[in-house]
Parts: sequence; structure tokens; C-alpha cells
Amino acid sequence: VLLLSASTYASETRTIYIEVVGQGEFEVLYHRALSNATGAAIGSFIGAGIQSGIEAGKDQEKTRELKPLIIQDTWKVRFLDTLNNKLESEGFEAVWVEDTKDIDDGLVLKIYPDLYGFKLVDTHRRLVSAFIDFKVGLSDGGSKNVKDHDKEAYYLTNRNQYPYDDLLKEDSPANADLEAVLEKAAKRLANKIIYSVKE
Repeated sequence: VLLLSASTYASETRTIYIEVVGQGEFEVLYHRALSNATGAAIGSFIGAGIQSGIEAGKDQEKTRELKPLIIQDTWKVRFLDTLNNKLESEGFEAVWVEDTKDIDDGLVLKIYPDLYGFKLVDTHRRLVSAFIDFKVGLSDGGSKNVKDHDKEAYYLTNRNQYPYDDLLKEDSPANADLEAVLEKAAKRLANKIIYSVKE
């Protein structure tokens, strides 16, 4: 969707209006990821539902345990600031707005934050990695609101992997790894917009 007719804007404008719809939620996905990988050994939908609820509860405990160690508003500060700086360094005028429905000129970028945090990525060694999951929609200012099928999904993980308990240590890599994956995601999104407009 980011490539869709973007080339028509290259000579007309480099203004991009950015709206953030919702906010990113910090979560630890550990027991649910482990269950999905190993498969449920329960022979009924009711039993599977109960098991899923138990695993979600265990993950909530891990989220509550780790969240106090995470810098507040990490998603907003790292992701959005990096995106803004990258776009402006390439000559775009990034205009942050709360509602884009009445904008009739320039590009409109809608960002739909979903989850960020840590996820079990190696079920054999029980290793977790920082991740971010979100969607975006890009359109021209005169078009109607972005539809669900126009949104593009982004999911990125950090290359570093750790046992979960290492995130709770005094020299925890949690914040550094989260910041790294948030910055990587923002730069990837910015580059896709930049190169789409230049085509």
C-alpha cells in the first residue's frame, strides 16, 4: 500500500501528515508462544480455552514483573521520534495531527500501534527477544479513511536473545533492546515511505 500511487507526490509536495491511532501496549508473550509452538494436548475447545486463559495469566504476571524496569513511554519516544527525525532529514515536513479526515493535500500516514515488549522466540532454549507489532496505512489527503485491507502489518524482533530471567537482572538489557527494535522499525517505515515517493 505504501507504493500505491506514491510517485505522484514526488513533484507536488513533501508534506506528510501523521496520525497515531491508539497506543502501543507493553506485553511479555512467553507461555502463549510456548503453547502455540508445542501444540495443545487438550481434546476440547473448552479445555483449550481454559488452558489459553491460564497461559495468558502467567504472561500477565511476567508483564507486571518486567514493566517497572521499562522506561515509561518508550514506544512513543523512541519509535515516533526516530520516525520524525528520519523523515525530516530526508526533506519531508512531518506534521503530527490528531485527526486526518479533513486534510486535502499531502501524504497522510496513519500508524496503528499494537504490541511491543518481549516474546519467546526460541522454544527449545527458552530465549526471548524484544519485538514490535504495528500496522500503517498511507494515502493522499483527499482520499477516504484507510480501510482495514489497506493497512500494512509490521512485525520486527531484535537479533539479541536471552533467558527471560536475564531481563530482571541489575544490568538488564531490556531497555536497550526495546529501544533498538523500536528505532529499527521506525527507520524501516521511514525508508519505505521515502523510497516510494522517489520512484
